[in-house]
Amino acid sequence: MKINRYITRGVNENLSLDLQILLWHMVEERDNQPHTDYLHIFRLKEDDNVLSVTHEQEQPPYKLDYNYINYQKNENVWPKKVYVIREYDVDTFYYVMLLPEEY
Repeated sequence: MKINRYITRGVNENLSLDLQILLWHMVEERDNQPHTDYLHIFRLKEDDNVLSVTHEQEQPPYKLDYNYINYQKNENVWPKKVYVIREYDVDTFYYVMLLPEEY
């Protein structure tokens, strides 16, 4: 089944494509588990060449930290937080990746 994914302008302008793909993969992995929340919260932190990503959900409580060593940061300044929200339509659902200020 094909799942539609959308990004906002803020995500398009502030997150590199490879980072967007990484976050989408993390959402997909988590949503393969039973009883996942509609809201995915990602906290991003970059220190030297290490990218730390904390993936959280409120219901049920979930938190997983990822560290990527030798990650090549692009020229953009990363936001500190990114949301991915699962939205429901009449007979399907889709995802939207957005920055907190776009919520």
